[in-house]
Amino acid sequence: MIRKSTVDASVSPAQRHGLRELLEDPRFEVLPLGRIVDDAVAHLPAGAKVTVTASPTRGADPTVETAEALIRKGFRAVPHLAATQHGEDSLPHTLERLQTAGVQEVFVVGGDAADGQARRGKTTAMRDAPFSDGQKLLAAVRRLAPELRLGVAGYPEGHPKISQETLDESLAQKAEWACCLVTQLCFDPQTVHEWATGLRARGVQTPVYAGVPGSVGSARLMRVAGRIGIGDSLRFLASGRAGLALRLASPGRYDPTSLVAGLVTASGDVVVSGIHLYTFNALEETELWRRRLVAWLEEGDHG
Repeated sequence: MIRKSTVDASVSPAQRHGLRELLEDPRFEVLPLGRIVDDAVAHLPAGAKVTVTASPTRGADPTVETAEALIRKGFRAVPHLAATQHGEDSLPHTLERLQTAGVQEVFVVGGDAADGQARRGKTTAMRDAPFSDGQKLLAAVRRLAPELRLGVAGYPEGHPKISQETLDESLAQKAEWACCLVTQLCFDPQTVHEWATGLRARGVQTPVYAGVPGSVGSARLMRVAGRIGIGDSLRFLASGRAGLALRLASPGRYDPTSLVAGLVTASGDVVVSGIHLYTFNALEETELWRRRLVAWLEEGDHG
């Protein structure tokens, strides 16, 4: 639940317009598990853009199947394609299947491999050697399906297994082909702002979507934060500002209001093009948070 005191403390009058723009049409990321399609129909706005993650343990099929089902329900589905789950021989079939379903955009990642070769038994799509990295998969998708829009990941806090120099070089190449850059989960809006501003200074004009948590259980967020970046998010999450958001949220649930508001400068400028909500399948709670915040902003506009 969003409490008015949280919103009041987070949003200045000059930030209202920029914040409303960020909240107008967010990207919702879901895991291809359980009744997630039914939950999307029940709780998300009609026609919302819903991205579907790639599971290293379950393979590519659940991602593709969930994307197909979301398309049938009228959503703009964006399946993740992981290099660890696709190869030169199997990729054309996957792309044909997605395009037949009506998918217009995919999100290309390197992906995490399951232990051993377990992933081979988890999907009918994986029959050949996987791509060695996301860059090679991105090039293959662009070659085989040039009409598809391509999204790629950005790392404002770095990557625990990849050097910053390598990240910068790879992103510069990917950005030439990408329709958008979506950042890793990050709890510090200043870090995202500086990273996006730095990209613009280097001539990268690709739209950036800030990856932020939805209204998700705070204990789960703390566990996830320990696995991303180089630890800056953990330090921010423990700081006074983020700690206040945790205390003011519903018991045990994170309130993203301060984080999203922090993406808008005091003068109302917004350096990112939108937000990408990591929902961890908490769709009802996340959309309730968004709608309540939008309603509060609209009330202030007419007040």
